[in-house]
Amino acid sequence: MYLRNSWYVGAWSHELTRKPFQRFLLDEPLVFYRTESGKPVVLDDRCIHRFAPLSAGCLEGDNIVCGYHGFTYAPNGNCIAIPGVDRAPKKAGVKSYPVVEKWGWIWVWMGNEEKADEAKIPDFHYLDDPEWAGKGETLNLKCAYNLVYENLLDLTHAKFVHKTTLATNDVTEFPLEIEEVGDTVVARREMSGIKSSPLFTRAGGFTEPVDHRQHVIFTPPCYISINTTVKSAEASSENKIADIRILNALTPETSKTTNYFWSLVRCFALDDEEMETFLHEANTFAFSEDKAIIEQQQNMWDTVPDAKPIPFPHDKGVIASDRLMRRLMTEE
Repeated sequence: MYLRNSWYVGAWSHELTRKPFQRFLLDEPLVFYRTESGKPVVLDDRCIHRFAPLSAGCLEGDNIVCGYHGFTYAPNGNCIAIPGVDRAPKKAGVKSYPVVEKWGWIWVWMGNEEKADEAKIPDFHYLDDPEWAGKGETLNLKCAYNLVYENLLDLTHAKFVHKTTLATNDVTEFPLEIEEVGDTVVARREMSGIKSSPLFTRAGGFTEPVDHRQHVIFTPPCYISINTTVKSAEASSENKIADIRILNALTPETSKTTNYFWSLVRCFALDDEEMETFLHEANTFAFSEDKAIIEQQQNMWDTVPDAKPIPFPHDKGVIASDRLMRRLMTEE
């Protein structure tokens, strides 16, 4: 069901403090906290004694103490103290997960620790690039994570789901081009001389036809980068451009729930707080629309779990991502 030897976003950097908290990744309960020096720690959130959650305990220095019977664990997961016992068993402890803090996200390696490679973290440098500005948040969706990235690989849904924000009536009239680059799927759609969507009309100030370019990159196991450039059409008397990136990390919480970390960033109007508020609120609303339909889709999918959906030309990206994921899971 999952690619284990991969990095998954577990939290935003600002979420990690000296107060432990629990979050599930890939059906596994994990506890997150920071050491006194600020280093992030991620451990299995089940005390070896009676499986009480360590996240319900407290910190003593860099160590975490179970709130049930006081078993104490070091940041590497080793059990280093048991009340009333002179010496803790040498090999007793909980699993410690490799963790990297980068670009404002906490990345957790869920597979073989010896294969953890920071170079395999997808490129989301836009999140702290001074030439880009924006913000994001987290959604919890009651659906499988693949339904979310499939939604983002077929943007024709915007015409029907996002009528007041991202919609353009022309999106279904232009073909989708797919390219598999290494272990990624790239979906491109070029729309020329069309009416701008409500969001880009406001963001770019367009009043005349535009050329709208969608460039969507799927990076396994669960990352989507939507690169959208809208500029005045060649025949337009305007000379305007708006360039946006929507960065998405769709971390499986369980087999049917997803923690959706996203951020919308732009390379224009960097100091315009009103623009930032508008884009953030518009995208938040659009994603709430996605949430509503995809959660209903999950409910219906559960009624026919073994059925095969009927593919159409706009599903090229979805089909390619499914083929890629099946290959990678087979290889793993």
